[in-house]
Amino acid sequence: MARERSPERDKAKKLWLESSGTMKLKDIAAALSVSEAQVRKWKSQDRWNDELNGNVLGESNGNVCDDSNGNARKRGGQPGNKNSAGNQGGAPAGNKNAVGNSGGPGGPLRNKKALKHGVYETIFLDALEEDEQELLDQIDMTPLAQLEEQLLMLTIQERRHMKRVKQLEAGLTDEERKVKEELTQRKDKIPYVSQRTGKTIQVPVVTEGMKVVEVTTVTGSKLDKILKQEDALVKTRDKKIRVINLIANLQQEEEKLKIAKERLELEKYKVYGDRDGEDDEDDDSGDDLEW
Repeated sequence: MARERSPERDKAKKLWLESSGTMKLKDIAAALSVSEAQVRKWKSQDRWNDELNGNVLGESNGNVCDDSNGNARKRGGQPGNKNSAGNQGGAPAGNKNAVGNSGGPGGPLRNKKALKHGVYETIFLDALEEDEQELLDQIDMTPLAQLEEQLLMLTIQERRHMKRVKQLEAGLTDEERKVKEELTQRKDKIPYVSQRTGKTIQVPVVTEGMKVVEVTTVTGSKLDKILKQEDALVKTRDKKIRVINLIANLQQEEEKLKIAKERLELEKYKVYGDRDGEDDEDDDSGDDLEW
């Protein structure tokens, strides 16, 4: 069975609303002989503040509004509205906005126009500089060719990082000049010879042009760029060291294989000795007898 609503609950609310919210809860509790905690609970459950502000159904922060029927209004467009009537989206049919626009020619193959700091630069063998091309001539085509080629590319990348760091250290500041222009109107007077009187008169005309209104120079530090290059240089060197270790390990394996083959030949010599040579001599003596 539901608990009966206390009549003091409505009385407490009425006292607080009649005082326009200025009456303290402890005074209301004392007047009705109830605890202050009970009054505070009624105030929260019955939403006294909302009723005082004239928004019973809305939130206390006023974000939710009410419609004419007293129902809470939902966010977004309301049922039956015609806010987007006739709006099909996109460009209208038959427009010629892109007529004659074939697009730009684009950059040449493997261009470096988007290169900023070179940390993620892709290196192509057919797009090397002259001094880098000379390094390619030093490649030794051995079974370790792939690792050696990778080592060569890392060496070139390491050199480029060092070169960029040196260029950045040459000037530790970047200066960027920004010019702000506005379209302005100017009244001028130009001479005009009257055909009727033959006199020269000054005719006022209004001309439009761009006027420089602000020039600012922004100075930035290159320290961040240098740190990025040095960080990339460290990573490249770490990769280079790993490749060198792989090459050394493969060369050691080849040396071990070579030594194992030599030992095998030595063991065969110990077991069989010069038997092959003796068989050849026997064959030769037989041939002489038949002769």
